[in-house]
Amino acid sequence: MKSTYQFLLSRIILLLSPAIVFSAYSLSAENSLRFVINAPGSSPYIYFDNEESRYRGVVVDFFESFDKSNAFNVQYVDSSRARNEKLVFTKVADLFFGSSVWVDNPQRFIYSDTIMPHVSFIYAAQKFENPFSLETHNRALICTRHDFTYPYLQPYFNEHKLVRVDSSSQTTMANMLSKGRCDFAIMSKENARAVMFDKEFCANEFYQSPMPVTIDELSFIMGKNLTEARDKINQQIAVFISSGDRDKSIQKHIRPHTFPKRVCEKTADTGLPTED
Repeated sequence: MKSTYQFLLSRIILLLSPAIVFSAYSLSAENSLRFVINAPGSSPYIYFDNEESRYRGVVVDFFESFDKSNAFNVQYVDSSRARNEKLVFTKVADLFFGSSVWVDNPQRFIYSDTIMPHVSFIYAAQKFENPFSLETHNRALICTRHDFTYPYLQPYFNEHKLVRVDSSSQTTMANMLSKGRCDFAIMSKENARAVMFDKEFCANEFYQSPMPVTIDELSFIMGKNLTEARDKINQQIAVFISSGDRDKSIQKHIRPHTFPKRVCEKTADTGLPTED
């Protein structure tokens, strides 16, 4: 798996020239949407496929599900979570994907209907006690993603009951967890399956908390001037879900792993770990 750093380095022209990128997109037609992404994204929602050199995921499948006569021309633009709100609010971009509870100023935007849930768990390198409670782990180090908000954990951080340790990516979070640099990590179950079962972590075991800690509703977050586009998107979300296409898309873009994640088995002939 290529690191976030390698990904950003490979696309350095885009990141160093946002004004050029966005000024070109400002000439888009009425049915065009400038979609900003917390690059390189995350599976299964929207993520950059290095082999195909394009974005893939449930979001891409959704916009491709429109009838040609009714489709949007969507331009996917590399950004960051810290910049997405500003870009949409100032109309430099049109929308991004996320949850209203993650937004700093939710009243600035309009929201589509929910397209899917985002279920987050706590992860550890050792088995969880049952029942598990963060209340019994005073001053525990929690690996988190830089610029991400965690409404469930924030009261613990504010009261110094838990210590936030920011990382640049989910891969870095898993790496720090495996090396004991943090006691726990928080991430969605989809991100955990995509990262922790990678062959990079063959020698490690990872465990998932018995219960999820948050379930957030994911939708398209848009500028207030795009009510017509929002209504059109809502109509297609209903079709996308009722047809079963959403569930098929989710299954296509996730890895079918289950926790606990064990140390990889070795093949009899080579002694090397088997790939997932």
